Amino acid sequence: CMPSIACAYHGIVVVGVIYDPHRDEMFSAVKNQGATMNSNPIRVGQQEVLGDAIVAMGSPPGEESLNMSLLGIKALMPKVRTIRMLGSAALMLAWVANGRLTCYWEYDLSSWDIAAGALLVQEAGGRFSSLKNEDFNLSERRICASNGKVHDAVIETLNEVGVE
Repeated sequence: CMPSIACAYHGIVVVGVIYDPHRDEMFSAVKNQGATMNSNPIRVGQQEVLGDAIVAMGSPPGEESLNMSLLGIKALMPKVRTIRMLGSAALMLAWVANGRLTCYWEYDLSSWDIAAGALLVQEAGGRFSSLKNEDFNLSERRICASNGKVHDAVIETLNEVGVE
């Protein structure tokens, strides 16, 4: 279990916390106050090109989501350093926030899976958007989180094959 807790005010996430009990790491963020891991400030990774990016993604069970995920793997795999699937949206978002991953995208997620991580990524200097590259909101289910530097390239690669 990977606890992920967020508090939203008028639809804006203002506090987010993700705990990884396996590594005893507590990730937290407060709107406009930065992000931390075990009380130490964290920042997203600095990879500037897609070829250096470590990209994570999920494996949703629905047929449409599965098909979109497979299209995304096929499009991204030749262009990125590697693709990872860690099994926890919360953990993958926390790892984007602290630079262990460059990017994480997924085709179909619920707000409770991503709210805390969205704030963490943004407060650590990254970008969080829809797969159409629109600003994040809590009703969005198709998401991309990144260090910001490879964000547009990932979205463009996914959109070119119909993942949006």
